[in-house]
Amino acid sequence: MKTTCKNMKKEIEEIKSELEVIHKLEKDFPDKELLCAKNGKHYKWFVKEDGKSQYLPKNETRLAENLALKKYYMGRKQELEKRLKACNYFVKTVSDSEDGAERILYHPEFGRLLEKKFRPMNESLDNWQKSAYESCSGYKEKLIVPATQGKYVRSKSEAIIDRLLYQYHIPFHYEEKLDLNGIVIYPDFTIRHPLTGDFFYWEHFGLMDDADYQNRVCEKIKLYSKNGIWPSVHLIMTYECNRFPLSIEKVEHIIHEYFNM
Repeated sequence: MKTTCKNMKKEIEEIKSELEVIHKLEKDFPDKELLCAKNGKHYKWFVKEDGKSQYLPKNETRLAENLALKKYYMGRKQELEKRLKACNYFVKTVSDSEDGAERILYHPEFGRLLEKKFRPMNESLDNWQKSAYESCSGYKEKLIVPATQGKYVRSKSEAIIDRLLYQYHIPFHYEEKLDLNGIVIYPDFTIRHPLTGDFFYWEHFGLMDDADYQNRVCEKIKLYSKNGIWPSVHLIMTYECNRFPLSIEKVEHIIHEYFNM
């Protein structure tokens, strides 16, 4: 799977955050080092300070525990500093080629020229993908994120799904009308399996921090299930909240799992 500069920058922030915690902790650590030497079936403790080692009695458990914690965090600090150096080098030397590819793919003219290259291989599915359909007419003002085939979607996460479905030659419609026994909904993506032509529906639930939204999600899943569209069978669902955004790697994994790509 591709590693993006965006993902790497996120990892850099996570590393810096953890290092900041360690820096605060190490101020209170004893200015000594704990050594453990095997003695038969047991271990002896020694404290190293100013280049000299001194035996530490077993009744000094609290000091030994603090020094063991210090040893762990100092080892962790070294690991993180090495990772941080490697991540910074990556960001500095490698351009974010995916962002560049997106600009070409979403460009009105380049996108048109590339369209044939990303169409489904099956002619009937290609015709289905190009066919007109009734889409959601509500909240048009929220269609602000550029996507493939000259359209706009409602979020960056939907744009990720849109782009990867397109690049893997998987035919789909965005927010196409679906009538479930008189109840009309608009799945985020209506998809046809590129080999079998079977219908799949992909719902991305992107506001999972909100309790009311969570309830609406549950009701929607019930509606699908009541009409024989089962989660993890023909209903694909992804979720995100502020703390856990949707990743490109996750979307690619799902595409491989459901469509054998």
